[in-house]
Amino acid sequence: MSEITLIGLGAMGSALGRALLENEFELTVWNRSVVKTEALIKLGAKAAGSLEAAIDASPRILICITKYEASRALLDQPSILSRLANKTIIQLSTGTPGEVRNASKWVSDQGANYLDGSIMVYPETIGKDAAQLLVSGDESIFRDCQPYINSLGGDIRYVGENIAAAAVLDLAVLSRLCAITPGVVNGAHICESEGVPLTYYAELFPEGDRSRSLALSIHHNNFTDDISASVNTAISCISAIKRHSEDLGINCEVPEFGIGLYQRAADAGLGDQDTASLIKVLREAS
Repeated sequence: MSEITLIGLGAMGSALGRALLENEFELTVWNRSVVKTEALIKLGAKAAGSLEAAIDASPRILICITKYEASRALLDQPSILSRLANKTIIQLSTGTPGEVRNASKWVSDQGANYLDGSIMVYPETIGKDAAQLLVSGDESIFRDCQPYINSLGGDIRYVGENIAAAAVLDLAVLSRLCAITPGVVNGAHICESEGVPLTYYAELFPEGDRSRSLALSIHHNNFTDDISASVNTAISCISAIKRHSEDLGINCEVPEFGIGLYQRAADAGLGDQDTASLIKVLREAS
């Protein structure tokens, strides 16, 4: 048995795995694409040969994949359902508060415990003092998992027993980014159009600020190295905001604007590139 199993080894999941291993926790990993497990195995993780083996390996299951429906599809199989009783599922996927509530009820119906969390930073920050994670759910379950969660960053915030609280706060912050990223990219487009060096523009923002890195990526026309957030990831996040707005019957003009712009980038083949590649859409339109 290991202490915790990690399912999902994309950029964020791999960063979570490295942080857990650096804190010397016994970690089992599983990913649909086996090649993505290799780097963590070299660092000391145990590889599960199947999803069933991954669930059996630990009492705590940390899930970090793109969507709640994808994680539900993984777990809602006869060979998995029988293994979930008394496990603790820690979900760090991106979704709406409604999806969180549904996931929590479903997990509870299987006789398992559930915590929901939101990661508020990019993968490169995981494990560092600046890494902020929000976690909500039963406080006693959180305390049991706290040593593992604390290893993921220096700013861990338990936001109460309302299971959807972390997701609500995450969507609120993502809503802010809906406007910031296109705004910064549009600012770069203004500078380019007037012949003002983008290095001057970038230097208006402090070191470590996402606006600075966006401007520099555009300056170097580098949209594929050290990707902080891809266009496809942005579409997924903003779509969650739009779904939540529609569920509540509140205004959704801001997410609709964001989805429209990012979708144009995806349709142009930029889905796997950094969100700074939105500049290509604006250049084309000009």
